[in-house]
Amino acid sequence: MPTTSNPAIRNLLTLDGAVSPAGPVRPGEASPAAVADRPITLDDIVVKTLVVFAVLVASAFLTVFLDVGYLALPALFAALGLGIFLALRPRPGAALALLYAAVEGIVLGEATQLFDALHPGIGTQAVLGTGCVFAGMLAAYRTRKVRISAKVTRWAVGAALGLLVLLVAELVAWWGFGADLGLRDGGVLAFGVSVLMVAAASFFLLLDFEAANRLLRSGASHRWAWYVAFGLTMTLVWLYLELLRLLSYLRWW
Repeated sequence: MPTTSNPAIRNLLTLDGAVSPAGPVRPGEASPAAVADRPITLDDIVVKTLVVFAVLVASAFLTVFLDVGYLALPALFAALGLGIFLALRPRPGAALALLYAAVEGIVLGEATQLFDALHPGIGTQAVLGTGCVFAGMLAAYRTRKVRISAKVTRWAVGAALGLLVLLVAELVAWWGFGADLGLRDGGVLAFGVSVLMVAAASFFLLLDFEAANRLLRSGASHRWAWYVAFGLTMTLVWLYLELLRLLSYLRWW
């Protein structure tokens, strides 16, 4: 069965001890460990994800309201550091997931403000677009309109990694040599790259839904719902930023 390319969710599915079988108990008696560490439910995932997103949105709003955009660069590095740490060393708790949402919110708030200054209303459009894509992918997953095969998964992961390598090459060329490869300049090539990025992020949502579904069936601890929320946040942040950029290209043309 295919798994997500999102490193957070992918590592979650292979964690040692994510599913802790209950010890022997007498008939009719609940194990204290089972009570304290009950299996994850869909409600756990939904509630924790909403909490993480509430922190993300509040942080973004306060960044704009308090005009603290100068924190965006250190927040970006903090978000990258936390994202890499949680992807490599998964933790089933609320603190790091909420901290990630808080620092990522600073980045999103400043990015939205910058794009909106150039193209008024683009932030609202990107938010609506992200919500529509999320709803559409969830509906497609629940109705099984899209088949998540191993072949398609490998193709999507390979395409995303290829695009990531190209973007890193663009960054290195710009910083090191002052060259522009045209991947983010608003031209036809840049537009195509953004379309592919949006498509990839949308497909990764399907993979994340599948991963969360597998986790529900596995009987893992309810504490891992925070980690699922973190993984979904990573994907949606990526999707939102790419939609912002794609919409900005459409405004330029």
